[in-house]
Amino acid sequence: MPFAIGLRFYRIGIRRKADKTPMNIGPGAEPCDLIDFANDFVARKSEPTVETTEQRTWFFEPRATNSIRTVHGHINYGTHGFESKFKDVKTRKEKYQRKATDLEEIPLYFQIWVPSDSDFALMAFQSFQGRSCVSFVRSSMIKDFEDRFPGYAMTFRVVASTASFLDAAPVKTVTFLKPKSMKDKADRYLLGRRVDEVDYEVTVRARKRGSALSTYKELRERFTSSGDGFVEFDGHEFERVKADVTVGKKRRTVGVFGSGYDAGLIDVSEDVKRYPSGHPVFESIEDEVDGLMEDFYDGMKT
Repeated sequence: MPFAIGLRFYRIGIRRKADKTPMNIGPGAEPCDLIDFANDFVARKSEPTVETTEQRTWFFEPRATNSIRTVHGHINYGTHGFESKFKDVKTRKEKYQRKATDLEEIPLYFQIWVPSDSDFALMAFQSFQGRSCVSFVRSSMIKDFEDRFPGYAMTFRVVASTASFLDAAPVKTVTFLKPKSMKDKADRYLLGRRVDEVDYEVTVRARKRGSALSTYKELRERFTSSGDGFVEFDGHEFERVKADVTVGKKRRTVGVFGSGYDAGLIDVSEDVKRYPSGHPVFESIEDEVDGLMEDFYDGMKT
C-alpha cells in the first residue's frame, strides 16, 4: 500500500490586537498586503531552520507559479537524532547503518493563496505518512509577522473544523481504523491470523443511493476524544476515524479523529500521481490543492 498523502488547510486572518474584527489582507491593506509578507517570509526561510529541542529542520523551496497572488513549492522537512538500519526489502540484508547525526529529509508541498479582495487567505500543507511540519511553520510565521508589525495579530484556523459550509456536507461512508485490542479473546484472530498481525478496518456506508449517514459536523461532534485517545463503535475502541464527505462537486476522504487522521486532514493518496520515490508528482498535488482551495473559498466567502 502506498504511503498516505494528506492535506491540511488553514484560514489565515489579520486583526489589530485591540480589536477582534478581521482586516482586509489585499493591496493597500494595513499593515501590509499579505502576499508581500508571504513571499518575503518564504524567501527568508529558504535556509534550514533548526528546531533544536525537537531534532527537526525545515526550509522552503519555492517554485514559479502562473497563479495570481500565490506562492507555492516544497517545504523540505528533516529529522535526525536516532540510529536505524537500512535493509534491502527483498533480501533483508543490511545496506546502511543510519547514524544519529544523519538527516532524513522529505519534500512536502505547500501553497499560500491571498485573494485580492478578502479578509482571509488560505494555506495548504502536505503530510506524508503522518509526517508534517505544520506546527513549526505556523508558529514561525505568526511570530515573524507579529515581530514585524507590533499591534497586529495573525490567526490560523483549520478550515475543515471551522468552515460552516463544510459542517453541512453529507457523509457517505465512515471508516474506523486501527482498533485497540479486542475485549473478547475469541475475537483476537481474523481469518486465522492474530489481529495484531493484520491491518483491518470497519466501514459503514449509507445503503440508499443519494442518502447520507450524517453531516460532517454531526460526525465530528459525535467522535470526540474521551481523553484516552480512542473512540468507541459497536463495542470496540478505535484509534482513527475517517469519512467520505462531499466537498464541492467531489467526494473527499476527510479525517475526523486520531493520529494522522485528525479533524480536517484530507486524504489525497488515491487522487495524486507519484514519482518512483513514492512522493507526489508536483503538478498532480498542485492541481488537487488548487481545486480544494477554490471549493473552500467559494464556500467560506458566502
